[in-house]
Amino acid sequence: MDVVGRQEAAVFTWNPIEQMWVQERGGAAKPPPAPHDVHAIQTWFLDTDENEWIQTVLGPMGRQLAAQWRGAHRIPDGAIARQTTKGTKRSPLPFIVAGVVLLLLIGGVAVAAPRLMNPNATATPSNPTAVAPGDTSAPSTAPSAEPTAEPTPDPTQAPTAVPATPRPRPAGPSYTLKNGTVVTYTGPLTATRNATLPASFSVVQANGRVGSGSFGVFLNDPVTVSNRRAVNGTLDGNGRILLQIPTNVQAGPYQLLFSFGGETAQIATVTVR
Repeated sequence: MDVVGRQEAAVFTWNPIEQMWVQERGGAAKPPPAPHDVHAIQTWFLDTDENEWIQTVLGPMGRQLAAQWRGAHRIPDGAIARQTTKGTKRSPLPFIVAGVVLLLLIGGVAVAAPRLMNPNATATPSNPTAVAPGDTSAPSTAPSAEPTAEPTPDPTQAPTAVPATPRPRPAGPSYTLKNGTVVTYTGPLTATRNATLPASFSVVQANGRVGSGSFGVFLNDPVTVSNRRAVNGTLDGNGRILLQIPTNVQAGPYQLLFSFGGETAQIATVTVR
């Protein structure tokens, strides 16, 4: 009967994402001060008898936050331990760790002491060579019975880069684009009328790699539009292409143009006979 009519204790859960208290239950009450560990999900309730806030197990909101963030924010280890103002027994673990660290420091100082006392000391040679007064030449070393070991490469030293062998440019008339790409015509400069012209090209980029992409060829008559012929294709894996251009045109000289990389230019003159 002594608890009849008593107001339900206020319970708050700390939301580490929004950095604020969320009231779980209880009447209107002032939330507790911000916890020491603001990155942990924790629930506190007000002990009205002692007029103090006590940490307890997670409330429904706390468990919901823990499931929502999937471990992104931890729950403090002392979540179910009652925190009181009474003194608690201190763990001896910090003292043990401090003692081990102190022993390691003492051992390290003992090992480094001789070198620290005389940093310029050098090892005495086991077989010193006597040098006569006034002799400025370096003493000769007697040959050792053991073979001299070959020097091993320093693993930290980066290997010397071998320059790439430049790709040889094929013979034939060529044209250099604005970006440094070189287009070379490797086909014939004459063709038979009412047949085809085997127009072959090779494309090499400015960095030495082969070209790729679509490629267009034009057999152009600057006078008669009806005598113009055009063929398109795609460069192969070696940056080459072979296109058969129809020569069913009037006999005479024709401009051989190509289109690649956004540029169109004449590369040679082909005579149709």
